[in-house]
Amino acid sequence: MMKEFIQIIVTGEFKSVSNKQQNSLLPTEKQLISEVLALYGFRSDWQGKRSNGGMNNSTFVLHTRDADYVMRQYETHNDQAKIAFEHGVLIALSNTDFKLHSPTPVISLSSSSGKTADQESKESNHSNEENRQTYQLVQDHITGTFKVVALFRYLEGVNPVWDSPEQLLPLGRAAGTLSTALAKLELELKPVYPPYYRIDEAYPLCTPERLLGMCASPPETLKACAEELEQLLVELPGLFKALRGMEQLPHQIVHGDVNASNVLVDPEGNMSAILDFEFATWDLRVMELAVPMSDMLTMDKSEEWMWQAQANLVQGFREEVELTADELKAIPQLILLRSLDVVMHFISRMLEGTDKPEVATEQIVKLKQRMDWMGRHENQLRQLLTN
Repeated sequence: MMKEFIQIIVTGEFKSVSNKQQNSLLPTEKQLISEVLALYGFRSDWQGKRSNGGMNNSTFVLHTRDADYVMRQYETHNDQAKIAFEHGVLIALSNTDFKLHSPTPVISLSSSSGKTADQESKESNHSNEENRQTYQLVQDHITGTFKVVALFRYLEGVNPVWDSPEQLLPLGRAAGTLSTALAKLELELKPVYPPYYRIDEAYPLCTPERLLGMCASPPETLKACAEELEQLLVELPGLFKALRGMEQLPHQIVHGDVNASNVLVDPEGNMSAILDFEFATWDLRVMELAVPMSDMLTMDKSEEWMWQAQANLVQGFREEVELTADELKAIPQLILLRSLDVVMHFISRMLEGTDKPEVATEQIVKLKQRMDWMGRHENQLRQLLTN
């Protein structure tokens, strides 16, 4: 990825040039990056470009004399307690026998008695990792607001494109391998996010009661999906009821968002890394399988393709994790819960002005599609899960 940069000397500093102009850095971004790198103890020149950071953060790929890094500026998930837990999980995970790569937070200079970032990274496997500072609070020079910024080791790879159902077998294995590793973690920090099934606690701006109120009387902002909302008014109470008793199922730390956008493959197509642990929390173990299964349901694929992919996904996960009969029984409801959670997440973002209504509308339509699919195929899905 870094090969597309051209090095140009301008008044003694490196200027970043990208083949894709939209990825070139603004002067304010260059200033921010320079300030952050100084906080991490970097003294050499650097190159960088803007990258795809998802909807919750801004991401920059940086090249220094010694190594490549990813700088993440948390946008809507800049709660320091959440970030501290995420980084605690990542550091603890790096000290297990987890076979795949995961992001490694870089230790900042301010917590290292003057050692450089590279020196601290080499020593980060020693004691007191969870007490080391792995993020910085920096001020945006335009808005004056403060943002949380963190630096991670750059991981090679690309996001996979699902061309064949067979590709889902290694995804299932990767999710299962991750689940096994996360089950071993012991952290002093407490998770901030509630479990998926405690959806009544997750979104103060879009509680179940408020969502049902929107279904009963769709607001003008969601008029494009008013029909779907009115239909969901009949179906959602049953799903909320089905979540009762989930607390009895096995729990552990889970990633909670394993999908194509959060994994990397190498040039041969082999799973190489799992990314974006922002939503890691204490939750149902089986959610690590239910989430990718849910995300498969609205892909533009044939029914035959989808069923083969789901079977491979389940097989791969169960090769690594032995699920109980009760966990398997809960999966159909948890598949729908994943989609419901996404809907409530984006309605909340709409209400706070972060996203346009079209984003929430798209997810509401997808939830309705998944619920319709489950109504037609739940028995077949349960048969697949018990084979």
